[in-house]
Amino acid sequence: MASSELELYFLEVWDIINPDIFLVAEYKFLAKRKFRFDFAHLSSKVAIELQGGIWSRGRHSGGAGQEKDFEKFNLAALDGWFVFQLSHSMITDEWLTSIGNKICAE
Repeated sequence: MASSELELYFLEVWDIINPDIFLVAEYKFLAKRKFRFDFAHLSSKVAIELQGGIWSRGRHSGGAGQEKDFEKFNLAALDGWFVFQLSHSMITDEWLTSIGNKICAE
């Protein structure tokens, strides 16, 4: 279940643009790690990560946070996941339509 304002906003727009594509929230993609995707489409192995706080020195903008993100995304790639990273301003018809098309193509 989505919890942040950014996640709720994303789901609101996603459901308008891609009403027939179901995403799992907070999906744990590696059994031995705590890493989770904000949203995942399981059968296509397409994930969506929302990056909040990019202008306010959030967790992901510091060195340690970025290193953890690099590890997470590299492990995801090795496991066959295609990960989209979106900021608030990227939650647009264009991007969400493109992601929906990627999911449908898989």
